[in-house]
Amino acid sequence: MPLRMKIKKDLLNGDVFEQLMLLFFPVFFGYLLQQTYGFIDAIVLGKFVGKAGLAGVGGSATAIINVILNVIVGITASITVLVAQNYGKGDTERVNNIIKTGFFLCFSFGGILTAVILLFSPMLLNLMNEPAESIKYSLIYLRLYAFSFIPYFIYQMGVYTLRGLGDNKRPNYFILIIAVTKIGFDLLFAGVMKLGVFGTSLATFLSYLICAVVIILMFELTPDIYRFSLRQFGYDKEETKNILKMGIPFAIQNATYALPGIVLQTKLNNFGTDAVAAYSAYTHIDNIFWCYANTVSTILITIVGQNYGNGNIARVKKIVYTAIKIEIFGSLFFGITFNLFSQQILSIFLNEMDVIKIGVSMLFVTSTKYLLHIFVGTIGSTCKGCGMVKFPSTTTIFTILIVRIAFLILYPHSNAADPLYCFPLSWAATSIVYAIYFFTNKKIRSAKTA
Repeated sequence: MPLRMKIKKDLLNGDVFEQLMLLFFPVFFGYLLQQTYGFIDAIVLGKFVGKAGLAGVGGSATAIINVILNVIVGITASITVLVAQNYGKGDTERVNNIIKTGFFLCFSFGGILTAVILLFSPMLLNLMNEPAESIKYSLIYLRLYAFSFIPYFIYQMGVYTLRGLGDNKRPNYFILIIAVTKIGFDLLFAGVMKLGVFGTSLATFLSYLICAVVIILMFELTPDIYRFSLRQFGYDKEETKNILKMGIPFAIQNATYALPGIVLQTKLNNFGTDAVAAYSAYTHIDNIFWCYANTVSTILITIVGQNYGNGNIARVKKIVYTAIKIEIFGSLFFGITFNLFSQQILSIFLNEMDVIKIGVSMLFVTSTKYLLHIFVGTIGSTCKGCGMVKFPSTTTIFTILIVRIAFLILYPHSNAADPLYCFPLSWAATSIVYAIYFFTNKKIRSAKTA
């Protein structure tokens, strides 16, 4: 059956704000769905297992897992750019080869990452000074989560491929599948069967596995441009080079965001289980804002990629200006809301008032400074969409990795909230460099806004 060039929205013409909003809400809804099952995990563990269980899952184990997941997202994000650019050019054959190669990388890279975590998880947790009270929970969670890397890679591959083609509806179906199955298994394994951390970890693996099977079946059965069958399993040598050429810098940049989290978590571990549990609850609240910010970044890669591939630099410029305004609104809204209701929200996850107070102080440090991040996601994603990966990757190494780690190592921390100042400091440094680069770029400056 011939492949059809059928998909989806015309992102090359029309009102920019309207198109951004049409892309925004499905993606934002999807990110919120992802947070829903994380919320359920945290509530179940915090309320029924206790602060040690919440610390075990949300502490060192999550910091390590985030590094791996960020690498996976970085590689699949490169597939979004290549798919979007070649779809914008109308090159059906290349789009199909990119997708085939992407699935090969899902299995090969995912398997390697699983083996690494299974072998080295005890050593990593000990190096991070994981509190004795929670280390057994961390080890269970980390080892079981490792089996989710291949299914997670396939899930990201499906989501990013469709988004690169302008389809933001079906990715939410995948996310909904994970959310429903994850919550259902959580309630069964951790709630009814009382399996605690093992139950929530097993629920994560099974939910990603089910979604991965659905995605592979969808790619197998579709007659559209993104069709892929396991019978075609293999790779295109040239597309592998293209994906890795762009994906490795993306992965390094994403890992750069996560690596300081290892240092931060090690610092927090020194303050004990209360601090780790508070930080775990804090991250679930803070992540709601990042659902918003990451939505802006995600849709920018797609719409900028297609318009840049079509050669419309003036429209790219207007897209960025509009996205910055959207980012400013979200930074103000979530920053104010979190500070007004921080104690009430944290009490959803925690029972102990001492731990809640630590979480309130942590939330104040970052949520009052979200505005410092506005150029990081918008301009960084614009560069990615244009295929300019060296600048954001190099910049992030200096402004995120070095600033955060230097602050964490050199600055004396008197309480558990102090280490979190590394976030707004790095956002400010990155935003300044990104803004200078973008607004002085000759190609951008010479383009007349559409």
